[in-house]
Amino acid sequence: MIRILVTGAGGVGGVNFVRSLRAAPQSFYIVGTDFFKYHLEFSSSDAKYKSPPHSSEDYINFLSRLIKEEKIDFLHPQPEVEVEVVANSLDKVDCKTFLPKTESIKNARDKYLTYRKLKSKGLVPRTVLYSEENLEETFEELEPPVWVRLRKGAGGKLSLPCNTIEEAKHWVSLWIKKSGASEKDFLLQEYLPGRDLAWDSLWYKGELITSYARERLEYVFPNVSPSRVTGTPLVSRITKDSIVDRVAVEAVRALDEKPHGFFCLDLKEGKDEKPYVTEINVKVHTTLPLWSYIAVRHFKMSNWANLPYLYVKLGLGQEINLDEIPKFNLYPKCILLRHIDCGVILLEENGCKTRIL
Repeated sequence: MIRILVTGAGGVGGVNFVRSLRAAPQSFYIVGTDFFKYHLEFSSSDAKYKSPPHSSEDYINFLSRLIKEEKIDFLHPQPEVEVEVVANSLDKVDCKTFLPKTESIKNARDKYLTYRKLKSKGLVPRTVLYSEENLEETFEELEPPVWVRLRKGAGGKLSLPCNTIEEAKHWVSLWIKKSGASEKDFLLQEYLPGRDLAWDSLWYKGELITSYARERLEYVFPNVSPSRVTGTPLVSRITKDSIVDRVAVEAVRALDEKPHGFFCLDLKEGKDEKPYVTEINVKVHTTLPLWSYIAVRHFKMSNWANLPYLYVKLGLGQEINLDEIPKFNLYPKCILLRHIDCGVILLEENGCKTRIL
């Protein structure tokens, strides 16, 4: 039996990842780790271990010991911060992984570096590093509202659309005092008012294996964030849009000339109704494994529609007929509803409503 180690197994993304592997046609022995001991209780992994934080000097040593003790064949780091740490320490990881190269991870995790990689191709919103001295000039260039956000972080962390220079000053000043961030950690970006989109894809040695796009219609608990963006969606729907596909593929190839692993993009449409890339994640989007689970359990699609399973098989070097897998529009059009303590409901175009979980 193949033995898989999943880090961040107690978070929503990790729980969904393990769930999708349980829906695969073969059995796996799954070891889950998480820094939060109570979160581990949510995981359906066979074994559970509390890990040091990713920032700890002992984190990689902990994983190395666990890989040896549990005879792990394949390591999947779920949180993006752990993807970066693992990718930078592969010489100490004695098992297989399926990750982008470290330079691509570095450029993806820093939104300003992503902007610089994609700017010449016109794929990103206008972006300026935050500087209180240059705020007047920046607001004239970007035109309010101006989107203030951190260079690093997920879930719309510390983001806010600001209509005035004073708002931007107060917002950044507050979080410098509260979070220990500094001016250099913030960006100012052109505000994009259109559709909020995600494009998830899996690549292997420079070739796109498959992808799908979805529109985020509503976020979980938007009222707790001034920007009303909290990362993971409460309501999302599968969309099929060749323009989104083209922009996303061009963006991934601009970031990495030979993509390898998962590249999950966030995009928003501008006033011109064109999609622009706001973020490239080199980790599995939180709901990607949930869509995979629905594909094989509800829609009865082929096993290649289970992206975590496909990813593990490719990562282990197993033979797969890639010709039968569509490169775009992997999943059928439908709407996914999910919320804390409320379960998961699928709404199909034919009017059918199904409770999934």
